Amino acid sequence: MYGVNDIIRLNRERLAVIRSPYNPYTGEGSNSVKRILVRIKDCPIKDLYLPESFVETGFIQTLIKIGFNGFIQNNVGVGICDESRYDLWVNFCNERIKHDFEFYAFSTLKIPEKGTGRDIPFKLNRAQRKLVAALEKLRLAGKPIDIILCKARQWGGSTVTQLYMMWIQLVHRTNWNSVICGHVETAARNVSGMLQKAIDCMPTWATGGVQIKTSPYQGSPKTRSLSTTKSRYSIGSSERPEGLRSEDIAMAHLTEVGLWKPTKGKKPEDLVQAIFGSILSGAYTMKVLESTAKGVGNYFHRTWLDAVEGRNNFTPVFIAWFDIDIYSEYVDPKKYNEFIATMDEYEHWLFELGATLEAISWYRLKLKEVKDKWRMCSEFPSTASEAFQSTGRRIFPQKYVESIRKTTLPACFYGEFTANGIKGKQAFEKLRFEKMEPNKDLDNILWVWALPDYTEKYIDRYIVSVDVGGVSENADYSVIKVADRLPMLEVGGVPEIVAEWHGHIEHDLLIWKAAQIAKAYCDALLVVESNTLETEGTEGDNFEYVMDEIVEYYDNLYSRTSPEQIKQGVPVKYGFHTNTKTKPAIINHLKAAMRDFLYIERSKAATFEMDTYELKENGKEMGASEGCHDDILMCTAILIYVCYKWALPRIKREYKQSKRGRIIGEASV
Repeated sequence: MYGVNDIIRLNRERLAVIRSPYNPYTGEGSNSVKRILVRIKDCPIKDLYLPESFVETGFIQTLIKIGFNGFIQNNVGVGICDESRYDLWVNFCNERIKHDFEFYAFSTLKIPEKGTGRDIPFKLNRAQRKLVAALEKLRLAGKPIDIILCKARQWGGSTVTQLYMMWIQLVHRTNWNSVICGHVETAARNVSGMLQKAIDCMPTWATGGVQIKTSPYQGSPKTRSLSTTKSRYSIGSSERPEGLRSEDIAMAHLTEVGLWKPTKGKKPEDLVQAIFGSILSGAYTMKVLESTAKGVGNYFHRTWLDAVEGRNNFTPVFIAWFDIDIYSEYVDPKKYNEFIATMDEYEHWLFELGATLEAISWYRLKLKEVKDKWRMCSEFPSTASEAFQSTGRRIFPQKYVESIRKTTLPACFYGEFTANGIKGKQAFEKLRFEKMEPNKDLDNILWVWALPDYTEKYIDRYIVSVDVGGVSENADYSVIKVADRLPMLEVGGVPEIVAEWHGHIEHDLLIWKAAQIAKAYCDALLVVESNTLETEGTEGDNFEYVMDEIVEYYDNLYSRTSPEQIKQGVPVKYGFHTNTKTKPAIINHLKAAMRDFLYIERSKAATFEMDTYELKENGKEMGASEGCHDDILMCTAILIYVCYKWALPRIKREYKQSKRGRIIGEASV
């Protein structure tokens, strides 16, 4: 947490950036693309901040060398006069709009001003420039412009997306068709009306001297053709998508996807795929999924998570409420100290995220109006995770999750531990790690952040936990997770996640795979969550059989049967049983560990499940929000609980395989 003086200093720096000059005509303050300060002799504007791609053209390089008048004399071949200078300036601007969307928007487009109804030049606000920066990065790289946009309200995200698409249709491409699809047709029609107004107000100097006209395409009122480039744009809705599926399109803007409702025989993903399936991905093609977040588990939420994890081709863009300039309330700088003294923990977190004191002041006032904190998070989110919050019943506070997410990393290796076999004695013979190319979903493969360390032999340095899921593709995942506890031997040291596996696999093969991983990680303690299978009838019996089978070859197994009970002849019950007593214990322990930085998480997927884990409406049960999973979370909770309840690692004096199975009981914990 920042000190008072640091907060005041950083706040002034942030305000200086927000209030810095922005002139899309000169390019000053424009940041969607890399710009270079250019001075051209005799140019109508002395200082121009032009896109790097424009500056590199021969046209600009020549102008820099010989100036406007020199260009007219040497390259145009006419005398220097107002008319020739005007013609060159128009030519300059026409060339510039190919490279500079912010200039194009301000100099050629007009949009209605909110609250007045007046048509004003389209001057991008700070949030819109953030989105355009993401669009331009993909365009300039020659990649498909595929964006998923999670946003707060009231900043013009749909407007800038659609006008950017029209820029491509009018300036960069011909016969380049687009689709606008909203959750209801009214929304799509509003966007279409905005486009028509922008076209009607467009100056002819930017359109080759002709007025652009639109007309119905083949008599369809939902598809209009642009007269200059023969490109078309069509409108539709998720409720009435007829006609969009067969369109020959290169760009699609799907708006408020979070509100698209599944109906009988029609899911949002089916319609999205039908529209996107018409697009042959390449340079200047666009696919934009855009919405305010509307809960978790729906298509938009799942696609966002996949984009963040790199499991699809969308670039995730999030716009926080404090990125929007209108959400600000003046604070007298003389009263900064007084204001800071009244800030609560959440407000300090907002400042850490990048909000100004003025923005936080607005948030306070708005919260009094909204009253319900979780609804405030949904309507005016500070992070994407907060945006997708479905209820106010989340178990793990947002700040805890964001804090632990800072230590997550992409895996260093992907692969599997393999041996001479997959079961029995051969499963541990010539055990070795084989690197593999991960599949798109990163399922059924081991994510490794640190391979086993054999330099010093310790007992129970590593602990491996297993959460048993289903076998079918639609079932819960099975998860295996490994923690290294060696840092706990040092003062302040905490366990660190070093490997993780999740996927669908037969239960007996899952347990054998976990045993192989435990063996590879220096004979780690293997903790299997058992109640899932114990409540599944024959599969429960099979589970006990598998554990009895494994103990013949791998003896470092966790059991909830105490050694005293075993001596009395009580059958051994392997595994960690999650029930109404142990589940709150491990969840509360994990929550405290997150709060107090008592372990290092590497898996970002685990933090996503923490975001969607909630107290159910009955006020008694805990679990994942509808449509979400908690498999990695539960595996993590068991793992961190045992890490702290188990004896610390100790040096192994004799590194010999025990002839008798070592039974480890819950009483030892």
